Amino acid sequence: MIRFFRNVRQQLAAQNKVMAYLRYAIGEILLVVIGILIALQINNWNEHRKENVKIKTYLKSIQVDLNNDINRFDLIINGLNKQIRANSLVFRNKNYQTLPIDSIVQTISSYFNDYKIYDQTFQKIKNSGLADQLGSKELNDAINNYYTIDLYTFNTFIDYDEKYTLQDDEFWFVTDEYEINPHFASIQKMNLPYKENEETRKLAIIKKIESSLGRNYLRNNIARKTLGIDIVLKLENKASLLTKMINAELNRK
Repeated sequence: MIRFFRNVRQQLAAQNKVMAYLRYAIGEILLVVIGILIALQINNWNEHRKENVKIKTYLKSIQVDLNNDINRFDLIINGLNKQIRANSLVFRNKNYQTLPIDSIVQTISSYFNDYKIYDQTFQKIKNSGLADQLGSKELNDAINNYYTIDLYTFNTFIDYDEKYTLQDDEFWFVTDEYEINPHFASIQKMNLPYKENEETRKLAIIKKIESSLGRNYLRNNIARKTLGIDIVLKLENKASLLTKMINAELNRK
């Protein structure tokens, strides 16, 4: 087409038809400009399509991460409730004192959870510059809040609970008041001999449990685990809602 215009322009120039020549020259320029604009539009469309594909991939990856979080949250909540029930026996029923010593140890034992929310996918999204282009403003805000504010709250609790659970272990198991194996299964299997008989050791443990300090250690652990349940439940609800929002966004794309 451009070659055609060039031939026409040369013929008109040779015939000294200036106005006709100018019209064809302008037409040729417009044709080139239109071609460039079309090429740019096609390129922009391709880039937009590639960006949408990348966003969908990221959203699907976040969904996988959230489902993993939800499954783990259920386990964490069950574990925290189990510890609360065990520790509460000391306050609700003195029959725990008739249990074998190993069962009493389970009653006062505390465990911490080492699961943390990981945000590798979210960090990739931030590095790609797409953190505010994942969908609606509501969805963008929900994802950003989950992986900033909520992640910080959860991980801070995990660190806090680990610190004080380890202190609880020292209080109950690192003492000169009695000999006792920690609640770790590997230690239990060692069958190390004790200096005193089981009944003497059992009475010493019960005495410590029933002391004001021992009861306060258990109260604090119950309060800490209750706080943990509240934090995890709220986060689990947010994660569930977020998966639904992402699913709705994927269906629109």
